[in-house]
Amino acid sequence: MKEELKLTEEEIERLLKEKTEIWETMQAKNAEEYYYNEIFPLVVDKFRLSISDEIQGKYENLILSLGMSFEPLVLTITALKPKRVLFLYTEDSLKNLDEVIKWTNLLPSQYTAEEIVKDDPVDIYRVLKKVYVDRWGCPDKTAIDFTGGTKSMSAGIAMAGAYFKIDLVYVASDYNNKMRKPKPGTEKLKFVEDPYHVFGDLEKDKAIALFNKNEFVSAYNIFSDLEDRVADRDYTFYKLLSNIYRLWDCLFFDECIREFEKLFNTMKAWKYVEKDLAAYKYYDTLFNQYKLIKPLESVNLNDKNEEWKYITNKDLYTPIIFSIYTNALRRSDEGKYDVAILLLYRILELMAQVRLAKYGFNVSSPDYSFFSVGEQELLSRMNENIKSFKNFKTYTELPQNSMALFDAYVLIKAIEDELMEGINIGLIYSNVQLRNKSIFAHGFGMLSNKDFDKFHETVKRIFTRFCGIEGIDFESVCNDYKFIKLKE
Repeated sequence: MKEELKLTEEEIERLLKEKTEIWETMQAKNAEEYYYNEIFPLVVDKFRLSISDEIQGKYENLILSLGMSFEPLVLTITALKPKRVLFLYTEDSLKNLDEVIKWTNLLPSQYTAEEIVKDDPVDIYRVLKKVYVDRWGCPDKTAIDFTGGTKSMSAGIAMAGAYFKIDLVYVASDYNNKMRKPKPGTEKLKFVEDPYHVFGDLEKDKAIALFNKNEFVSAYNIFSDLEDRVADRDYTFYKLLSNIYRLWDCLFFDECIREFEKLFNTMKAWKYVEKDLAAYKYYDTLFNQYKLIKPLESVNLNDKNEEWKYITNKDLYTPIIFSIYTNALRRSDEGKYDVAILLLYRILELMAQVRLAKYGFNVSSPDYSFFSVGEQELLSRMNENIKSFKNFKTYTELPQNSMALFDAYVLIKAIEDELMEGINIGLIYSNVQLRNKSIFAHGFGMLSNKDFDKFHETVKRIFTRFCGIEGIDFESVCNDYKFIKLKE
């Protein structure tokens, strides 16, 4: 390239005007030579001066599509001064590469040229992946100029660039129809807004649909991507909430509580700068859910030595039981009936543990002296309760080791606890047998929605009775524990 002109912007404007007037009076053959000798160097210099210092140092890597006009590429390279350049050329446009190199003085070590199929966006993606991803390692400070080439080439490289999250630029200008070239001095470098600012709503709708189907990890990933690319606090809210519900869904209560607090602190800070966010309309419901599980902070459910504390403290066992119950309902909605039934089975276990603990009895280390009924009488009553079950052996003694679920309910029935008033012990027995058929328990079968409905009917009946005894409004509290659904 010719040496940069040391002229002021006003001088360049004056010279461009004068030389353009001369140029427009020339015949085509002479006009072409005059343009590149007298006008284009001024165009390059004016274009360079129009770029701020911040932009000049922003991009170290530049990817360009080379078409039948090389001038826009010269402008972009000269203005941005990249350290590394990738040219995407076609069989027809390769001849213009030498002109670009001549005008920009790029060294052989600074540029790479790759041939593409001009009307094939997939081929453009393939080449970008090979160079930008595999060879360059997805570096920051990269821009794509899609000015050159056919419309399909420009569309393909813009699509691929947006996919790889590369900044998109192009050279805009007014066109001189008479001379069939851009009007000298009107060239400007334009930045294309990330398409996610426009099309992000499509991804948002997809993520919300996943969230509402309890696919919180997938929703989190999409919201995180949207948050990175689009300045919208609602995406941050959706991301944080997806993670909160993921943790709660996994019964990681301590982490979930910390993330709830992080969310509320974030939302509080937002109120000073933004008053109208979708996040705010969910605040009251979410804060109530946070308070529901807050008592479980720092509780280690894996510690068997702490089990007695959980089943004797209403503030602890209530959020555990309702979290597991609503979790079972979500698994059922997803068609995961085996998992849902296992969770319902755990509800039955917990209710039995809690009721027996009221008497001081621990199913993990049975001590029948806590009951007002003598051991022989208890043994007799328990055998009376199970005599109709042909495949169930008579108790020869009271269970001495950790008590199984069905044994616990036989005992509850025998001590005439109000939980089992009017409830046939056969319901428990049949559902235990059903659960045992699951491949996740002792069998090899897969349970169906009908199996779940049957199991759930029994559990809900006993759970409702349990809540009545505990002074809990079953329907109201269940609604409190249900995860919110985001509005699309």
